[in-house]
Amino acid sequence: MALGWKGSYLRYKEYFLNIMALYKKRADLRAFLEIILSLSAITIFFVFALKPTALTIINLVKEIQEKRITIIALDLKIKNLQTAETILAQNEATLTDVDTAVSSHANVDVISKQIQGLAAKNSVAVLGFSVGQTLLVGTTTSTKKSFDYKSIPGNPGEMQISLSIKGAYSNIASFIKDFEDLRIAIKIDNLGINSSQTDSEKIIVVVISGRIPFLKK
Repeated sequence: MALGWKGSYLRYKEYFLNIMALYKKRADLRAFLEIILSLSAITIFFVFALKPTALTIINLVKEIQEKRITIIALDLKIKNLQTAETILAQNEATLTDVDTAVSSHANVDVISKQIQGLAAKNSVAVLGFSVGQTLLVGTTTSTKKSFDYKSIPGNPGEMQISLSIKGAYSNIASFIKDFEDLRIAIKIDNLGINSSQTDSEKIIVVVISGRIPFLKK
């Protein structure tokens, strides 16, 4: 093993000495080797000097692309906000109707007055009007809801109401139509009808139960 190592060493030493002898004797070989070594050194220094610059350029290009995407997204948001402002300005007069349709709290007095007005308009008698357990003032607490009905989308507050009216068929039909068209949003859950015949006309009793959403502010 030692002899093999020494043999290789002597052989490569002889090659090196021969190259050195040729290098000293031949000017063209010296010039060629010097050019090769100079080019190698320049290449190495160029690569090490260029690498940080190249990485910086790549990072800058990436940042520019990300900022362009951000600018496009911001432009889209600005455009959407401008569209929303235009739509809001066009429908500003109807905002009061929206507030009436879904109030910020349970307006018992408003719905009761609306029902009284419809009853007088359609010549029906209000036999009863009741409101379920509803928080009118204070902090909203979790209350047990009935699982008989689906929750109103958006999970708003719910004021349960029950109404019974009596009158002629045509008057009852007109009342129900006006009741469905109220500006106050109402989810009708049940509608029961009971009729009886008198000497002059058929009397109908209708029981309506439903829920009125509000925003729980």
